[in-house]
Amino acid sequence: MITLAEVLASQPMSAADPLVRSDVPGTLRRVVRWVHSSEVLEIAPLLRGGELLLSGGEALLALPAKEQEDYIRSLAGRHIAALALQTAGQAAPLSERLIAAANENGLPLIDLRSVAPFVDIAEAVNRLVVNEQAAAHLVVDDASRRIARQITDRGPHLPTILEMLATTLEAEVSLMAPDGLPLGHAGNEVTEEGSKAVAGIVVGGQLAAQLTLRSPSHDPFLLELAADRLSGILALALAQAFRPTPAQVADARLLESVIEGGDAPTIRQLWLQAGLQTGQAAVVAVFRTSGREANFSAVERALHLGGVNVKSHQWDGERAVLFTMPRNNARAAREALLRAARDAVGGSDGCAAFGPTVADGLRAHDSFVEAQEIMRLGMPAAGEVLDAMDFLGRRILDAVPHPGFLDSYVESSLGEVLDWDRKHGTALLSTLLCWLDSGCNTTASAVALNVERQTMHKRLNKIQALLGGDPRTSGRLLAIHIAAAAATAAPAPHPPRLAP
Repeated sequence: MITLAEVLASQPMSAADPLVRSDVPGTLRRVVRWVHSSEVLEIAPLLRGGELLLSGGEALLALPAKEQEDYIRSLAGRHIAALALQTAGQAAPLSERLIAAANENGLPLIDLRSVAPFVDIAEAVNRLVVNEQAAAHLVVDDASRRIARQITDRGPHLPTILEMLATTLEAEVSLMAPDGLPLGHAGNEVTEEGSKAVAGIVVGGQLAAQLTLRSPSHDPFLLELAADRLSGILALALAQAFRPTPAQVADARLLESVIEGGDAPTIRQLWLQAGLQTGQAAVVAVFRTSGREANFSAVERALHLGGVNVKSHQWDGERAVLFTMPRNNARAAREALLRAARDAVGGSDGCAAFGPTVADGLRAHDSFVEAQEIMRLGMPAAGEVLDAMDFLGRRILDAVPHPGFLDSYVESSLGEVLDWDRKHGTALLSTLLCWLDSGCNTTASAVALNVERQTMHKRLNKIQALLGGDPRTSGRLLAIHIAAAAATAAPAPHPPRLAP
């Protein structure tokens, strides 16, 4: 276990003259799993938690206050250990508003007041982390070999296996069925605050049990590594005892065919075997977790809404969920599912993406493909649920086979706006796109851009003058929206500045 206190006391970090500017309880006891340095402002989806993030701060401190707060919030949502910003030589120090955002979101914020090579800090700390992790891997490898030998020589006797785990890890070990019934327990009960790791045991695409490890230690790495690595071998032990029902087998076969894109006759047959009616609409959602817990049962219970059938299949830490509903109620049912999913996933380590509705459930593979693609495009943060319908414009642009196809349409639709931005260094294009994305809501777009309504009206008046009128009454609103999205996706020749 490498704590933030040890990192701050290390020689390379001390050379940066660090000062903890936030007031987050337990800051110095936080465990540092790795050290990253990055100036990328969209780094949060790429982090797993426990990282110390080093940043020069120039790009962040140049942002408007609201965007700085959004950045802090995105990192806190990934449960990183701390954010260290180098202010040495910066014209703008860490603002009180930024520090308040860090405190509000529970993210330790460190001010590096002297210049120090980030590579030296990362190398020194990561070397210590690797040594500690190697020792943990040896412990888990030993437990895995002993359990495998037990299963091979004497069979999958769960009490013996759980006792071996508890002894090797010096932890409390519990195994519970999906319905909450206990399947086994070993080790002394841990009542005080410490570390906990949870993993779902999946057999044949169905959640067969949930493994919970608890330890008085405040270092979660060993338990999380053990839960992750040993869940597979425990699945072998449970496979002989766990017998999925015929309904579970039918559901698993149907979802596997939907995921793999099986042919229509096969899916029709599996559809009927799963007890579903043909001719119904369908939506597929993909749920994912950034933590070790693979139990989506609570989420699924929240999604069992009236008139909607739910079938699911789990694989590789993800869960594909198929929803079927009558065609005449598909839109309203999908909106209700999105609301329920956001309520259920909010505040957790999980995230999700909903594909579009398909009128015939036999084409559910199309919805699954889009849900997966939205996961890739949107990179949702923990607690976030994405809707494919919000990404329709980007998916259309991605589907255009020739990148230059839209150039003439963009120039014809927005040439004057683009020329104005190039000549004056303004950001009218991004203002236009924000306004269009908000449904032409001036107030909402002003809030999103963090500008006054009067400023927003001035920008829109200039945009409408350059476009030759109000896009809403031109009959070309869709074309202008597509052109603005395409132009925004193209690299800008110079970084824009905000118009007055």
